[in-house]
Amino acid sequence: DASLDTAIEKSFEAALIAGPMDKDITYAAKNGVLTLKGEVNSQKKRSELEELASSVPNVKQAVNELQVREQKATSTVY
Repeated sequence: DASLDTAIEKSFEAALIAGPMDKDITYAAKNGVLTLKGEVNSQKKRSELEELASSVPNVKQAVNELQVREQKATSTVY
């Protein structure tokens, strides 16, 4: 339901404004799934935003695609 997704986005935006706003974050809701994208300064901030997203009313799932600045992707070879 598009109106429900709009309500989710507005609720998340209000929650972001209430806390420290990060300009490099975008978000979109579709079918109750709130997806976060962009860059943050720390793993802690990344986790906090995911927690915030999952606490928004009517969110069925929060998808965290946020990247931590200055943190390179790692891989392990076995």
